[in-house]
Amino acid sequence: MQDRETAVAAGAAREIGVKLTRSGMPPWQVNLLRITVGLVILGSWEVASGRWIEEVFVSRPTQVVARLYELFFVTGAIYTHLRVTITEIAVGYAIGSAVGLIVGYFLGRSRVLTDIFEPYILAFYSIPKIALAPLFIIWLGIGIGSKIAVVILSAFFLVFFNTFAGMRNINEDFVNLARVMGANERQVTRRVILPSAAPFIIIGLKTAVPYSVIGAIIGEFIASSRGLGFYILYSASTFDSAGLFAGIFILVALVFTVNQCLNWLEAYILRWKPTEETKVTV
Repeated sequence: MQDRETAVAAGAAREIGVKLTRSGMPPWQVNLLRITVGLVILGSWEVASGRWIEEVFVSRPTQVVARLYELFFVTGAIYTHLRVTITEIAVGYAIGSAVGLIVGYFLGRSRVLTDIFEPYILAFYSIPKIALAPLFIIWLGIGIGSKIAVVILSAFFLVFFNTFAGMRNINEDFVNLARVMGANERQVTRRVILPSAAPFIIIGLKTAVPYSVIGAIIGEFIASSRGLGFYILYSASTFDSAGLFAGIFILVALVFTVNQCLNWLEAYILRWKPTEETKVTV
């Protein structure tokens, strides 16, 4: 009964042009609650720092904001580190995702290739990425190449496994039907296979973003002279908690921005899928 009432309310809201979130609340209410929660957390942090927590360990939010302003608008010292880290993440993520998508596609569509290569992929996947970072540094040096290699490895497996799962989840009846109707392999791939696997692929792309950032930062922690990882590690070694949290907030903002772009891409690619509201039947 309650589900029926919720569906009726959602239908009425659509009739008058009011957009609702998945919780049934208007977007402005959700945004207001999000801002309120954020302000409560920052306010509690500001009060606790210096009273119950030593500022040398946890800096105040106001000090972190002041350090961010200094880094971006006064000294500009962060731009060199930011450029290096973004380059590592962008290049490594692009290569790792592309290779993971291609390998996941071919292995997902071929049981023979899966039987041959599956043990090797699982064996490489079981190796901790942090254990391979020193090896990449030995091979490629302490420059940007070794960090890109770690990012490639971090992004590859997540995109590969999700793409592989998407290919296995395809309804072969649709594929056969498209072929019977005269579609060639290119058309079947573009019109049936990729749209069916798109939700899985996008999840892999979104999941790979934070792991790519982690891979770049780990590489910079081990050996580097530039990058956000180097800046965070240097700030920690000098007990500069404001600088440390400033570096962390920059990483959070970077991951959030990339994920938001992927959300927009997901909404565009999956625009053919019914929304949660259209799935509700009255």
